[in-house]
Amino acid sequence: MLDTRKIGAFISKLRKEKDMTQMGLAELLNVSHQAVSKWERGESLPDISIMPAIARFFSISIDDLMNAGENKKMNSQVGKIVEEIAMERTEQVADLINEGEVNIDELADVALLMKASTLDKVSQNLKPNSFSLDQISRLAPFLGSEALAELVSHATDETINWDVISSIAPYLTSDLLSEIIENSIINVSLEAEHLTSIAPFLSEESLDKLVQQLEAGTVSLQIIQVIAPFLSSESMNNIVDLVKDEKLDAEQIISLAPFMESEQLEKLVQKAEEGTLNWQIVVRIAPFLNDEILSRIVNQLASDKLDVKRVLELAPFLSQNNLNHLLESVELVNLDPDILASLAPFVGKEALSKLVTALIAQVK
Repeated sequence: MLDTRKIGAFISKLRKEKDMTQMGLAELLNVSHQAVSKWERGESLPDISIMPAIARFFSISIDDLMNAGENKKMNSQVGKIVEEIAMERTEQVADLINEGEVNIDELADVALLMKASTLDKVSQNLKPNSFSLDQISRLAPFLGSEALAELVSHATDETINWDVISSIAPYLTSDLLSEIIENSIINVSLEAEHLTSIAPFLSEESLDKLVQQLEAGTVSLQIIQVIAPFLSSESMNNIVDLVKDEKLDAEQIISLAPFMESEQLEKLVQKAEEGTLNWQIVVRIAPFLNDEILSRIVNQLASDKLDVKRVLELAPFLSQNNLNHLLESVELVNLDPDILASLAPFVGKEALSKLVTALIAQVK
């Protein structure tokens, strides 16, 4: 890994040893004095095309320049790569790597100095499977999308290192990510944890395919839970429909409630009201129900279509208006004191006082 600050300090040291100004060095290299200033402050590096000229002027090797004068690597070929790239001989660089004279890690060391198009040309002339995924991860920020896709495709023919895929996901096309995931499904090797950091980079189409795989049984619900924040409304509707059609247990999708729209939550509530879903499902998704849905539930209670005890479980999520409306609609003879006591923490003082007074009067 190149150390920009050390290289800049080394250039500054060499310049001063020659008793040169930044302006003088800039004129010699045909760059601006601002550029030299940035190098020496460690804010940028010289363009790879002038690295050889800097090394020649100071009578040092390119490797010495790249290592800031420190002999970190014996037999390093970084200087050779820089020299060939500076002369736009990308095929020669690829040949050096293919013949084993240059280590791919050394190419990764100088990748930040190379244009994406230049690095792409080098990669296009390399033998298939030349790169490991770990090496590709170092090159990913500097490669073009097509060249990167080609390298990753070869590297993922065998075992997939998901940690590396996660690290390069921002640079991969959604199509390639989708292909990797589909292959993992086929090989029965895809786990929910694999998608945790990849999901934000998947296309809507890829996410929809994963939901479709849920019904087929080739994708687990744990995977759907991971990608839930990124699912389209249509995909979430499909999941809820699986519950409606009794192809999926409602208990399993409770964790998806925070990502459901009101219409989707409403479908689950309706199924519970019809008796085809356990009422506890409604209780567990209650924190995510809007006031409109909760108001309708209260209105049903007022029409004697719902068990009062069910609403007790929803009380923490009901508005004061809904609770007051509920209590006003219930006949006193049907209002059990225990139920009133349970509702007390959620009822306004004024409404509660009226009810207690009415109950006492009734007893008398």
